[in-house]
Amino acid sequence: MVGFHNQARATPESGFTLLELLVTLLLVGIIAVLGLPSFQALGERTAQSSEINRLQSAFAFARNTAISQRQQITLCPADKRRKACANDWSSELMIVRGDKTNSITTDDILRIVPAQQNTQVTYSRGWSRIRYSPLGYTSGYNGSFAVCPNSGAQGSQGKKLVLSQLGRLRIDGAPIDC
Repeated sequence: MVGFHNQARATPESGFTLLELLVTLLLVGIIAVLGLPSFQALGERTAQSSEINRLQSAFAFARNTAISQRQQITLCPADKRRKACANDWSSELMIVRGDKTNSITTDDILRIVPAQQNTQVTYSRGWSRIRYSPLGYTSGYNGSFAVCPNSGAQGSQGKKLVLSQLGRLRIDGAPIDC
């Protein structure tokens, strides 16, 4: 008669040793430290591109509305109550019917363009509005907008948007120092 024996097999344990895990964690840490500045720069460039797109969309909408409705349109940064124009071009923007900068009612507002985080926008002329004529011109309001990251890192690069007298906004090719 053949007997069945319960034989224990000697199999090697599978898994990692403590030394292998420590070496792996050390390598992952080194790669993360080396990649962090590149990742932060990517975030700054993304925020900057988003801000540029926001400004281009707002200016294009204001210009096209002035032409299509054959009336003056004002584009300006909104104050906290959305009743007047402010000077902070980084805040939300209002597109308003007519040549209004104060006592703005909700009926006057055509569109509110929300603010973008992590960027700073300054207007070279320092004015609190851009006015479009019924022909889409911004005579007297031409200038440039500097779009810089909010990180405050030394040597950070920004972009410059140039507003022509014809009311068109374009990106200047050369980066600016922020």
